[in-house]
Amino acid sequence: MDNIFDRRMFLKSLAAFGVCSALPSVAFAKTQSANIFVWITLRGAMDGLNVVVPYGDKDYLPQRPSIGLHKNQLNKLDDFFGLHPALKSCYQWYQQGEMAFIHACASPYRQRSHFDGQKVLENGTEDPLHRDGWLNRFLSVDSKQHTIAIDSGLPLIVQGNAQADSWYPHKLKIKQQQAELLQEMYQSDQALSDNFINALDIEKMAGHVKGGQQFHVLAQQAGKFLTSENGPNIAVLELGGWDTHAGEGAVKGRLASQLKKLDEGLSALKSQLGEAWSRTVVIAASEFGRTIAENGTKGTDHGTANAMLIAGGTVNGKKVITKWPGLAKSQQYKGRDLAPTTDIRSICKTVLHSHLRATNKQLDIVFPSSSELPIMNDLIRNS
Repeated sequence: MDNIFDRRMFLKSLAAFGVCSALPSVAFAKTQSANIFVWITLRGAMDGLNVVVPYGDKDYLPQRPSIGLHKNQLNKLDDFFGLHPALKSCYQWYQQGEMAFIHACASPYRQRSHFDGQKVLENGTEDPLHRDGWLNRFLSVDSKQHTIAIDSGLPLIVQGNAQADSWYPHKLKIKQQQAELLQEMYQSDQALSDNFINALDIEKMAGHVKGGQQFHVLAQQAGKFLTSENGPNIAVLELGGWDTHAGEGAVKGRLASQLKKLDEGLSALKSQLGEAWSRTVVIAASEFGRTIAENGTKGTDHGTANAMLIAGGTVNGKKVITKWPGLAKSQQYKGRDLAPTTDIRSICKTVLHSHLRATNKQLDIVFPSSSELPIMNDLIRNS
């Protein structure tokens, strides 16, 4: 059984890396729904407490004397939370009711390893060693979904038995004669031949890409794939660089620079989607959060609960969804972290159910042992 799985992954890797690196790599999917879903992994553990800032909590600023943001530096979300000013487009969407934030949320993971935390976030279980991704399991139960990953490899979230494509910008050019020779070489193996033809189709769909591998370029390209004829309706992206142990900054600094990249990427995605934005949901989430108190190098260390972003034309936004646990020492998880009160899987289940029409039975397969986690009925508009 393992050999069959490994062969499938090998064949998908050929497509992901453009047949032995002759072509680029991105991950896509298409479902029974015409609606669009974009998942963005924020690798490195974003500091949600300085993104969706609880300025109304009296214990926030005393624990962040150097990196804390004051109320007058924020874009006000409500009487308790404010948004980091680097997220300019996101704030506009929030005001328009197309963006919401979920705070004090976490995956089931409770340790501090980036690698294991990301695995649990992407495989949708409690076990870092689980080998397939939750989005791939969704593709398995809904064979009409079509996904693409904009990534240099195939991320765990879309790994598994179901087909998922991938693409990444490259500088190599494959000539027609070379393509024909490769296609002829792969004819003896149907799976290799199919993957090669699929990679060529993706490359043709991508067209000429300017700007290299910057996040806003990749996000724009995702929008192009998602609005192409016979293109996917699910895309997976990632943005690394969130591990702010030192020099995190407040209004300016490392975190602000990351948020600007994210904001510009989301804006490019929305612009490229055009009218399709009206039937889109985007989720951006990290493997875990960061400590409540700043450290001695004016940064933060690995924590537990975090904030996540959800945007799109079908999002019932303009709200921060949370069961706020508080930041006082007695309220902290293990005496240092924001305590988790919402499971990220609840948000993902809600989007699959309300936006992509997944049934409860399908959700039990996608997220095993999660039947007690509720679907949020007022997060997604009827679409």
